[in-house]
Amino acid sequence: MTTLTPNHRERQFLQYLRSGGWVKASLLPPNQRLIDNLLGKAWLEKQSDADGTEYRMTEAGREAKKRPVRING
Repeated sequence: MTTLTPNHRERQFLQYLRSGGWVKASLLPPNQRLIDNLLGKAWLEKQSDADGTEYRMTEAGREAKKRPVRING
Protein backbone atom coordinates (compact mmCIF):
# COMPACT_ATOMS: atom_id res chain seq x y z
CA MET A 1 0.00 0.00 0.00
CA THR A 2 1.31 3.42 -0.95
CA THR A 3 1.46 6.15 1.68
CA LEU A 4 -0.09 9.27 0.23
CA THR A 5 1.24 12.70 1.05
CA PRO A 6 -1.05 15.68 0.48
CA ASN A 7 0.01 18.29 -2.04
CA HIS A 8 -0.02 22.01 -1.26
CA ARG A 9 -3.67 22.58 -2.24
CA GLU A 10 -4.83 19.56 -0.25
CA ARG A 11 -2.90 20.72 2.82
CA GLN A 12 -4.29 24.22 2.45
CA PHE A 13 -7.86 22.91 2.24
CA LEU A 14 -7.36 20.56 5.20
CA GLN A 15 -6.15 23.56 7.21
CA TYR A 16 -9.71 24.95 7.12
CA LEU A 17 -10.81 21.77 8.93
CA ARG A 18 -8.09 21.70 11.57
CA SER A 19 -10.53 22.20 14.48
CA GLY A 20 -11.81 18.66 13.99
CA GLY A 21 -15.46 19.67 14.01
CA TRP A 22 -17.95 19.90 11.20
CA VAL A 23 -17.52 22.94 8.93
CA LYS A 24 -20.25 24.24 6.63
CA ALA A 25 -19.44 23.89 2.94
CA SER A 26 -20.32 27.57 2.43
CA LEU A 27 -17.31 28.52 4.61
CA LEU A 28 -14.86 26.46 2.54
CA PRO A 29 -13.21 27.29 -0.79
CA PRO A 30 -15.53 26.28 -3.65
CA ASN A 31 -13.42 23.56 -5.25
CA GLN A 32 -15.62 20.48 -5.75
CA ARG A 33 -12.92 18.56 -7.63
CA LEU A 34 -10.52 18.90 -4.69
CA ILE A 35 -13.25 17.96 -2.20
CA ASP A 36 -14.12 14.86 -4.25
CA ASN A 37 -10.43 13.93 -4.33
CA LEU A 38 -10.10 14.27 -0.54
CA LEU A 39 -13.31 12.26 -0.01
CA GLY A 40 -11.90 9.56 -2.30
CA LYS A 41 -8.73 9.39 -0.20
CA ALA A 42 -10.91 9.17 2.95
CA TRP A 43 -9.28 12.31 4.35
CA LEU A 44 -12.67 14.03 4.60
CA GLU A 45 -16.13 12.95 5.59
CA LYS A 46 -19.35 14.61 4.55
CA GLN A 47 -22.78 15.00 6.08
CA SER A 48 -25.83 16.66 4.58
CA ASP A 49 -29.09 17.72 6.14
CA ALA A 50 -31.76 20.39 5.72
CA ASP A 51 -29.26 23.07 6.80
CA GLY A 52 -26.76 22.15 4.07
CA THR A 53 -23.59 20.15 3.65
CA GLU A 54 -20.75 19.97 6.16
CA TYR A 55 -17.29 18.41 6.08
CA ARG A 56 -14.73 17.37 8.64
CA MET A 57 -11.25 15.92 8.49
CA THR A 58 -10.92 12.21 9.31
CA GLU A 59 -8.16 10.67 11.39
CA ALA A 60 -6.55 9.52 8.12
CA GLY A 61 -6.61 13.16 6.97
CA ARG A 62 -4.92 14.32 10.17
CA GLU A 63 -2.22 11.69 9.76
CA ALA A 64 -1.68 12.63 6.11
CA LYS A 65 -1.39 16.32 7.03
CA LYS A 66 1.38 15.47 9.53
CA ARG A 67 3.55 13.87 6.84
CA PRO A 68 6.55 15.89 5.69
CA VAL A 69 6.15 18.11 2.64
CA ARG A 70 7.65 16.56 -0.46
CA ILE A 71 9.97 18.99 -2.25
CA ASN A 72 10.86 18.35 -5.86
CA GLY A 73 14.22 19.71 -6.68
